Amino acid sequence: MIEIIPAIDIIDGQCVRLSQGLYNKKRVYSNQPTLIAKAFENQGYKRLHLVDLDGAKSGKPENLKVLEKICSNTNLIVDYSGGIRNKEQIENALRAGAKYIAIGSLAINNSSSFIKFIEKFGAQLFIVASDVLNEQVYINGWQEKTDIKIYDLISRYIELGIQKFMCTDISKDGMLAGVNIDFYKSLKDQFKNKYIIASGGVSSKKDIYELEKAGIDAIIVGKAFYEDILPVENLTLKQC
Repeated sequence: MIEIIPAIDIIDGQCVRLSQGLYNKKRVYSNQPTLIAKAFENQGYKRLHLVDLDGAKSGKPENLKVLEKICSNTNLIVDYSGGIRNKEQIENALRAGAKYIAIGSLAINNSSSFIKFIEKFGAQLFIVASDVLNEQVYINGWQEKTDIKIYDLISRYIELGIQKFMCTDISKDGMLAGVNIDFYKSLKDQFKNKYIIASGGVSSKKDIYELEKAGIDAIIVGKAFYEDILPVENLTLKQC
């Protein structure tokens, strides 16, 4: 059964959503993200994907207080991403309550540092999180295109022991236009034994069923919840 992971994206301490990764296409949904997290927990969800968009843009975590408050007031298993660049920042996120650290830009910009983090903290702590457009990986808050293909990036980190990979399709994210089934199916076909998390574009239960049929292990749901496109309480849940 596919695992459904609600998402909270943070800018200036507020719960927001972007469209196609564009910061100038921001919509604020709440200035109390802890209450949003608690509402997800009350509906039976066990996981939360927390994105520090300020941190992703600046290159350093900016919303650790939000992480700490959510973790102090819920029992959600939180993965945190956005601006992680050094050992101290990882330790600070763990102290704040994160159970997983999602690494994006660092995995490309400074892979030698990331490898040291894997050696120090263990590969099981990390999720390699990639923002993808036409199979190319983007970094720094979706602002910079790289010449790296998503398949090559995943292959590299599999060799280093990473088992969980989150892939956001930028073209679909925040658009409520459906998911790129072919893309995620190709990922799962190539990496059958790895935990693949799909993100971007979920707008119906059909999207979730199609991803489950393709073998995807988990899916991030954000805007479809906030816009009441999908009823939070009626989705099939899986406890991790």
